[in-house]
Amino acid sequence: MRFTHIYVEERAYGYPLTGTILSGIPGAKVVTIRHYKDVFDRKRQNAPLQKEHQALIIAVRDGNRIFRGAPVCQSFGQKNFYYASSMMNCPFDCGYCYLKGMYPSSNMVVFVNLDDYRKDIEDKIKEGPMYVCASYDTDLLAMNSLTGHADFWKEMAQTNGNLLVELRTKAAVNVTDNISNVIYAFTLSPEEVMLRYERNTASVDARIKAAARALENGAKVRLCFDPVIRIPAWKDAYKELIDKTVSYVDFSKLTDVSVGTFRISADYLTRMRRAYPDSEIAWYPYVIKDGVAQYAPDADREMQEFVCGLLGKYTGMERIFTWN
Repeated sequence: MRFTHIYVEERAYGYPLTGTILSGIPGAKVVTIRHYKDVFDRKRQNAPLQKEHQALIIAVRDGNRIFRGAPVCQSFGQKNFYYASSMMNCPFDCGYCYLKGMYPSSNMVVFVNLDDYRKDIEDKIKEGPMYVCASYDTDLLAMNSLTGHADFWKEMAQTNGNLLVELRTKAAVNVTDNISNVIYAFTLSPEEVMLRYERNTASVDARIKAAARALENGAKVRLCFDPVIRIPAWKDAYKELIDKTVSYVDFSKLTDVSVGTFRISADYLTRMRRAYPDSEIAWYPYVIKDGVAQYAPDADREMQEFVCGLLGKYTGMERIFTWN
């Protein structure tokens, strides 16, 4: 891992995972802190610069750890839809990411008190089956070799039959397990979008091939064409992407497919514009509807219908989920 500085909460030293992470980044400068927010939430941070020299913060998460899914996120027809935040921020640097407006810092936070997350799940699941997106605020699979967080969520699924876990990624991970209640969700974008906006991620070809291998190994796989970005010649770009995907992936074996145009909380967009004044994604003339910044209704509808129409040739429309 590329981290040169690691901040560690005093109480985090008492957790075995802290030692595991520190041993995985030899040579990094370790700084002891009282609380992660003293570093993560401090005033007047330069988030773009931090992304160039990203630090890691090891901490203990108090309070809420499991949250109800937000309206802008897809529930895939699941009634009890939650997301978990066992890590904050991402090793990748996507220009359209809502995290740029959500957090004041680009540094990453890893919470090491996973047994508390286990207890949270075990308590909530008594109320009925749960669908948990464990990788919305980060990429657990990309970080798993260091943190083991993806392994934790897979183990939680294996020991709780009523728990369905989604692990979403832009990494070309090698999936060798086929746990029946774990969905591996690979986000796919046209080459132009990946090159312009998805910095440090795996190539599109590598992600597609990783998804195909996961299917061959019997894993549950979801393909996420989300967010769809309105680049010049976007129709050609998404047709080329889907044609390429179909040439490798057996769509009949997919769990489902996600399609969603770019959208972001209007409040997050305001902060994102302040932090990234040169971002063409942030300064697109979006429409604000119900507190969400999105493409104009006609454009939004056109994009979703076009991409869904292409995908519908290879999978039933009942297996294509959109965000609105």
